[in-house]
Amino acid sequence: MLLEERLAARTWGNISCRVDEDRIVITPSGLGYEAMRPEDVVSMSMSSGEWEGRLKPSSEKGVHIAAYRTLPDARFVIHTHQTYASAIGLTGMDDLALTEEERTALGGIEAAGYALPGTKRLANNIEKAFRKGAHVVLLVRHGVVIAASDREEAFRRARLLETVCRRACKGQPADEITHDEQMAKNLMASMSKAFKNVCHTGAAPVLACASAGKPIPAQLDDMAQMIGSRIMVAEAKEKAIQDALGKEAVVLVPGIGAICRGLTELDAKALCLLAEKACICWLHTQ
Repeated sequence: MLLEERLAARTWGNISCRVDEDRIVITPSGLGYEAMRPEDVVSMSMSSGEWEGRLKPSSEKGVHIAAYRTLPDARFVIHTHQTYASAIGLTGMDDLALTEEERTALGGIEAAGYALPGTKRLANNIEKAFRKGAHVVLLVRHGVVIAASDREEAFRRARLLETVCRRACKGQPADEITHDEQMAKNLMASMSKAFKNVCHTGAAPVLACASAGKPIPAQLDDMAQMIGSRIMVAEAKEKAIQDALGKEAVVLVPGIGAICRGLTELDAKALCLLAEKACICWLHTQ
């Protein structure tokens, strides 16, 4: 469901479920959801940190444990990297105009201060937000943590959150932006010969950022990790794009959108999703 609803991609994000007072099962570290099997899920003790399984538990296990320790009704936790909530997380909850019904359905919402992924400081910051009674916590530069009584409620909250955050997101193109589809196809055919796994996105926010002709700095941790400190811009010419892709994983091309290069086809597609999110966030914060 994380992949189907674009709440995460590849190895980003994580899921856990409480088994009893002390034990949870949680997704493993570093394994893509496409390849994950039931036997890959890790069982671990919240009190001792000991775990069972062939793979290590998610590096964000502390975030999940913070939810279970703080919220008595929490039985299922998801950490997503969903697009519009990530954008709102950059500017704060003042941008959100929630109805009382939406706030209730979310189970309360708070924001946590920034800390590096996988650190005790991040888990502590999130625990402080949960202690205020919130079941949804926005993370600066790092997505969202959602606690719920079961899987259905968790994903229902994730979907609702994305709806209200998209409504509040600023600077987005009102309509689709046309681009030269034939040129895009020709360039992609050329890039496919030069690089094994490439992907193209002509999403409106990407086209809007590409047309500005300026690099986009990394505002999110996943972009910094997967793409680098910025997304560069290249002319809509075969050699310029090929040279740029030789150095960068993602390149903005005015009038075309973004072309992404990955180690695998799935990596390239995930980078396109990340490029779209990066552009949405950049437009929102301007």
